[in-house]
Amino acid sequence: MIRLSKYQCSVLAILVGALLAFYSCNLKTEIPPNPYDDIDYPTPPSLIDTLDPNSIVAIHRDILHPRCAVPGCHDGNFEPDFRTVQSASSTLVYARIKKNNADSTFTFRVIPYDTAQSVLHERLSNCCFVNTNDRMPQDNIGVPLETEYITRIENWILNGAQNMFGEVAAYPNQAPQVTYFAAVDTFEFSAVITAANAGFPLSAASNRIDGVYYNPFLLNSAQNFAILIAIEDDSTALGNLQVNKLKFSYDEDDFSSSAPGYYEQTAQFFTVPGFEIWHVELNASIFNTSQVVYMRYYVSDGESETEMPRNDMVVQYKTFWSFYIQP
Repeated sequence: MIRLSKYQCSVLAILVGALLAFYSCNLKTEIPPNPYDDIDYPTPPSLIDTLDPNSIVAIHRDILHPRCAVPGCHDGNFEPDFRTVQSASSTLVYARIKKNNADSTFTFRVIPYDTAQSVLHERLSNCCFVNTNDRMPQDNIGVPLETEYITRIENWILNGAQNMFGEVAAYPNQAPQVTYFAAVDTFEFSAVITAANAGFPLSAASNRIDGVYYNPFLLNSAQNFAILIAIEDDSTALGNLQVNKLKFSYDEDDFSSSAPGYYEQTAQFFTVPGFEIWHVELNASIFNTSQVVYMRYYVSDGESETEMPRNDMVVQYKTFWSFYIQP
């Protein structure tokens, strides 16, 4: 242990006192002013929502995305698709429905300017569209959306169901679609039902060359037969379709009036409840024996014309729409 003399202790005390006095003086020195203290920072203004609450963009942001695009619902697993504004608009406006009510009242999910015929509005406002408590959304069964939200969707539809660019969709009018044909012995209602349910007797694969379903079907010379044509159209009643001509030719790609074996006949419309079809009746004697006869159907909805089959289709379509006259 080191022992200090009284002199040394006195000197040490003087030094400690001096140091304490020095630091005490320096601690009392004023800190220079902050040059930024005098800046007046204004309070940021409140954010203003500039979106029209009745626009598809605002409706998607506030309603469709948070309330409907939830996992397992309209999140892209099935339509309508509410993941984005674009997908919401395109799968709602003039989008054909998959599920209808018992009276088949509706055709599209949304029709601009028409809430009564828009199934979206019906699903949001009707407690029992098909089943009890099947109102949408189904996250809280039987409980409707807030009235404010339903009103905003109503306003969007009544204002034309405009897309994100403020455009109103035009009514769709696709060309008629020829979905199938069938050949039967004679045109009678019983034959139509048989054709629809029993494989189309004359045009079945079992009555085609070599039993191949796309080869010409077989007819006897002088045989009476009828061709039934099934058509779909998105905007025109089937009975109001135009042209409706079935043309025949020995050339698979030439159906002009100068084509070899050219013949044409206007189809007639036939309907009973739940069944609508166009048909022609003729006799095989108007064609040469030992001859393949190709057929082509022409139909129009007044704006677009469809022919089936077309020249650019593979040959199997053309031979499927053909028959062979047996000697």
